Amino acid sequence: MKRLLSIIGCFISFCAFAQVKSPSEFLGYQVGAKVTPYWKVLDYYQYLAQQFPNQIKMEAYGQSLEGRPLQVFYISSESNINQLESIRTNNLQLAHAMEGQGSTDIPAIVWISNNVHGNETSSIEASMLTLFELVNPKNNRSKTWLNNTLVIMDPCLNPDGTERYNNWYNGMIGAQYNPDLYAREHREPWPGGRVNHYYFDLNRDWAWQTQQESEMRAKIYNKWLPHIHADFHEQGINSPYYFPPAAEPFHEVITPWQREFQTTIGKHNAAYFDTKGWLYFTKERFDLFYPSYGDTYPLYSGAIGMTFEKAGNGSAGLGVYTDEKDTLTLVDRAIQHHASGLNIIEVVSQHANKVVTEFKKFGDDAIAGKLSSYQTYVVKYDENRSSNLHALLDLLDKNNIKYYSSTGTIKGLDYFSKKEQSQQLTAKDIVIPANQSKAALIRVLFEPEAKLTDSVTYDITAWALPYVYGLPALASHTKINNLNTYSLEKISNSSNAAFGYAVKWNGFSTAQLAAALLKHKVTVKSSDYAFKLGTDNFPRGSLLIMKNGNRNKDLEKLIKEESDKLQVRIYPIASGIVDGGRDLGSSDVKTIKAPKVLMMAGEGLRATNVGEVWHYFDQQLKYPIGLINPNDFSRVKWDEIDVFIMPSGFYTFLRDSNQNKAFGDWIKGGGKVIALESAVSQLASQEWSKLKASKADTSKKNKPSPLKKYADRERGALENYTSGAIYKVSFDETHPLMYGTKEYFTLKTDANLYQYFENNAGWNVGYITEDSKMSGFVGHSLNKKLKNGLVFGTQRVGAGSVIYLTDNVLFRNFWENGKLIMANALFLSND
Repeated sequence: MKRLLSIIGCFISFCAFAQVKSPSEFLGYQVGAKVTPYWKVLDYYQYLAQQFPNQIKMEAYGQSLEGRPLQVFYISSESNINQLESIRTNNLQLAHAMEGQGSTDIPAIVWISNNVHGNETSSIEASMLTLFELVNPKNNRSKTWLNNTLVIMDPCLNPDGTERYNNWYNGMIGAQYNPDLYAREHREPWPGGRVNHYYFDLNRDWAWQTQQESEMRAKIYNKWLPHIHADFHEQGINSPYYFPPAAEPFHEVITPWQREFQTTIGKHNAAYFDTKGWLYFTKERFDLFYPSYGDTYPLYSGAIGMTFEKAGNGSAGLGVYTDEKDTLTLVDRAIQHHASGLNIIEVVSQHANKVVTEFKKFGDDAIAGKLSSYQTYVVKYDENRSSNLHALLDLLDKNNIKYYSSTGTIKGLDYFSKKEQSQQLTAKDIVIPANQSKAALIRVLFEPEAKLTDSVTYDITAWALPYVYGLPALASHTKINNLNTYSLEKISNSSNAAFGYAVKWNGFSTAQLAAALLKHKVTVKSSDYAFKLGTDNFPRGSLLIMKNGNRNKDLEKLIKEESDKLQVRIYPIASGIVDGGRDLGSSDVKTIKAPKVLMMAGEGLRATNVGEVWHYFDQQLKYPIGLINPNDFSRVKWDEIDVFIMPSGFYTFLRDSNQNKAFGDWIKGGGKVIALESAVSQLASQEWSKLKASKADTSKKNKPSPLKKYADRERGALENYTSGAIYKVSFDETHPLMYGTKEYFTLKTDANLYQYFENNAGWNVGYITEDSKMSGFVGHSLNKKLKNGLVFGTQRVGAGSVIYLTDNVLFRNFWENGKLIMANALFLSND
């Protein structure tokens, strides 16, 4: 009887498997014949998970900002799925990210990420084909692979951008697609589906985790630390297909094995593409240097990180003519990504034991200090930089980087002076040993100057965290053994002052407190001069909240709640007379107005730069900002606007004589403009502006030879180029724009530099001098030009003012030390 029941059970199971729907059967159309909505993709994933509960498990890891689910799916043999947790913990032990002695007798772990750019449609479509083939009862090859391979699939890293594109495209398309590139279905409107809700490029946010999608994804990624990570993308419609090996420069911390197995995977994929006659290229364009990509971040965490790029993106739609008049279809794009996905899993399965063994070796080398150029990094504690220090600790925590305190003396390279120095360690100094699981990532994030093997790079070339956070630090070749648990005193403020409260203006968290109080209509004052209360010194810009004039009965409760939440210390004031400096009734103690802020967001502006400002106000400063379409300039009630922020982009209203005049009149009447990057050059061309671009180098030069090689044209263009290098900014610390800033380092991503104001035409607030470059690549011709010029300046225009920030102080919102400068521009600087 039992045997009969077993036979019947097997028969029923077989019949069920035989009826499992392929993606096309489930959707009702061939994959790629339509752009599939995200919810329907998840429906298919869930459908297969229900059909194969012993082979597929789903884990939700969060939601996008707009509330769409973020999920990963684990696919493997029944045996592996039944012991997922033990595989995970064992793997972390191999990486030394968890205590214990891990065994290499585990499956190789392959993580596949799709649609980090929402308008690169083919990867999410292909993922349905790949998932089906992994569990397809008729596919005996995939059964073999899954015996020694665990596949983790994230169907969509950017659901908000994906749905923005999908909803737009499906609303544009008719019964048939139009392959002509000029058709409206290939002209995606601003801001495009590439970016997330706040217009951030999530593929450049892996390490920084400024966006909630990135933070949640990194958390689950670091919970697993896979051995292989494949990131699927699309590129221009005339570039056929790119896959590894990657282009130089490789960061030198990338191991020989990581290089070798990239090539192994690439050759395996190439062999399959050759049988199909599909064109592709390798070793071009996509390098492995900047640490915050979906290929480099995994590499620096021990994986084989790779990018796969198929022709497509937001201009491709369901089908488009290439320059050669071939029709590039979504069907074909999805098929090729699907083929690459299966090829990755196949070749990893063939080398599973080696993959796991080499991953263990990476972990062993990490804790032995073999992946490090320095053995210890020390970030010096300074109470006046505590806000930036807390922000750095938060970043280290997000990336599972361990830090400690210690005592004694240590010698190392001082980041600010670029000289070897000895420093005495205090209990509050942050000590980051290089011999830990995240050794490679630590090296990349902290290295004062990373070595470039090739100057042609895809992104910025400098990001050392002490410069980003403006924190004094040492990089030492000495290993510290006496490590102690690191902790900072938790601030719990008292709110029983008789006269009022003072707050030191020394970091972005102080600006966040000011924003919170202003939103609650609390009267907040700021002192233009340093002063002293008892033994405490208060720098310029420090806040004063007087009880007189603030009749809100919940004032004390509000101040305590907000300051404790932000870990900002408040100091009780007993009297209006101070122990040093100007008294609290001085005319130099000014009330901060709660400004009404406006910014344009739409066609002509660079979406990522708009997003940086929007996210800064919405999620970090938490202060209201109004967004308008550029063509609604004339609808704005400008007499109600106090501050107009101009991120990088093209401002058409400056070309309209009537609107330009109205804008100029608004400034002269008392308006404030904060202009960044390319917006600065557009304002510099206005008749009222006194800002001028730096003059060309007039020193005698040798006449360049006209006999240049055509093949060297790309490299020759680098003479006047930087993709992003760090410069030390000298500045006037008495100017409100720089209040609370101890040192500032700017990221120069262009060749723009401006002349100093003369004859009291404006204030030269921040500038670079000779030998200001600290880190990163700058072409030798441009390097001669980038000196003795203005970076930050302000100009009075009538009763109003213009603040020129020629570099981006909010770069990708990880440039922490620039956030206070933006707050100063908003609240304090009123030249």
